[in-house]
Amino acid sequence: MYPATEKYHFTKEQILNEEDEIRAAMKDISLFSVLYDRYYVRLFQFVFYRVDTEDEAADVTSQVFLKAMLNLKKYQFRGLPFASWLYRIASNEISDAFRSDQVNRVFHATTEYLGQIAADMHEDPNEEKILALKTAMSTLKMDEMELIELRYFEERPFSEITQITGLTLSNAKVKLHRIIQKLTEKTKKLRS
Repeated sequence: MYPATEKYHFTKEQILNEEDEIRAAMKDISLFSVLYDRYYVRLFQFVFYRVDTEDEAADVTSQVFLKAMLNLKKYQFRGLPFASWLYRIASNEISDAFRSDQVNRVFHATTEYLGQIAADMHEDPNEEKILALKTAMSTLKMDEMELIELRYFEERPFSEITQITGLTLSNAKVKLHRIIQKLTEKTKKLRS
């Protein structure tokens, strides 16, 4: 098992330096290796936490970097880390793989993460409730599960979630609130 995805926050200076690296890679694709080396492990972890095996994660991650290289000239600088664009590609690739049944959907959650969700549901995180929560989570739609994963399992701030998903800040918060309500209702039904 790989360690949890690390939190990466970028300073304005780091984003500007990265912009220079991207411009250089646009002129000479062999310079893309700098970006590949920087982000491969992070993206692999992001994918691995959503698919069944390491081989599937490696395949999807390879597709992400291939698409990124092929579309690098279309990349637009918006003052955001390059990682945001890569994560969005990864999210789309994972969705495509699920739709085509190439990979199985999984989620890796510790009791600690599930306890945080239970707390937001105003529940005591005892064993029975955690088990019901796991069952309820398995019924979530792909985009709902992605928000749960980004916010609770990877502990990403909403600013990063919006960059990855393309949602607005208020939309991401409202959707997550509704998902928590949905999980609350489902877990109550499962326990009754």
